[in-house]
Amino acid sequence: MEIAQARLQGVCWPAQRKARVTASQLRCRAQKSAKEEPKPGVGLKAVWSLAEKLGDYLGRGKGRQQEPESQLSSQVARVSRGDVIASLKEDYANNYFVSGAGSMEAYEADCEFADPFASFRGTKRFKKNVGNLGGLAQNVKCDILDWREDEESISTKWRFSAVLDLPWRPLLAAKGGTTHFLNKDTGKVEKHLERWETEPLRVLKTLLKPTAKVSTNEWETFFMALSAGDMLKVWFAASKPVLKGAAILLADIILLDLIRGQSFPGSFLGWGEDVCYALIAACLLTEAIKFAQGMDTGKGGTGGGI
Repeated sequence: MEIAQARLQGVCWPAQRKARVTASQLRCRAQKSAKEEPKPGVGLKAVWSLAEKLGDYLGRGKGRQQEPESQLSSQVARVSRGDVIASLKEDYANNYFVSGAGSMEAYEADCEFADPFASFRGTKRFKKNVGNLGGLAQNVKCDILDWREDEESISTKWRFSAVLDLPWRPLLAAKGGTTHFLNKDTGKVEKHLERWETEPLRVLKTLLKPTAKVSTNEWETFFMALSAGDMLKVWFAASKPVLKGAAILLADIILLDLIRGQSFPGSFLGWGEDVCYALIAACLLTEAIKFAQGMDTGKGGTGGGI
């Protein structure tokens, strides 16, 4: 832990406060606070599940390797409170809950993790999820606003922001806190209860808005229009990829017609063929309008800045 303490020198921490409350009182307060907070709907939970699967896909694509078990986590004997606090502070210094870069030596292997979106067990799963999606995070900033300790838990308040390395480069930012409940026998964290002061729906909305003020690609143009609620610009930005997709689907349907020696009138494929023709016609008209606007504004067919 001497190395950890050396790494933490120069890191500014808020004054530690030792609260004179029992763990049961703290749990009751956390449960009461959770009841008062708006519960995420099925849609938000579905988004979380989709994000986890997306993270798994991105992790496999990047060939992330499983990290070796930490020395502290493998110990069976009780861990000293000083070592747990030092390890937690090192994790926060590494922005562990944003980047997944922390060692998390102070955690039980089957620690329970709960936040406004989901609840599950396992430090490995937490590090995998955060590490996969954290690989997209750039310009990460994390401030510890408060640090409190009592006999059986450690509570923090934090604020973080990061730019995600997606084509439209959205900003991910939130403010909240975490309560680390300690196991009486081992002294390590057995429950990680995360609470957000920022509404989850508001966070998701910011993910649809590019950080750039002026669009530099079609993705940024599309999401700028979507976040502004300008459906005409959304269509203008989406027309080219929709045209490509409709053309590919239509070619597949026509190929099936040739293989079978007949068309599919009145069937699903026949209906899909009609939709493809309609989409192609609409997209070609849209591209013509964009080209004309580009000629009028001298921007060479960019659609007048669309």
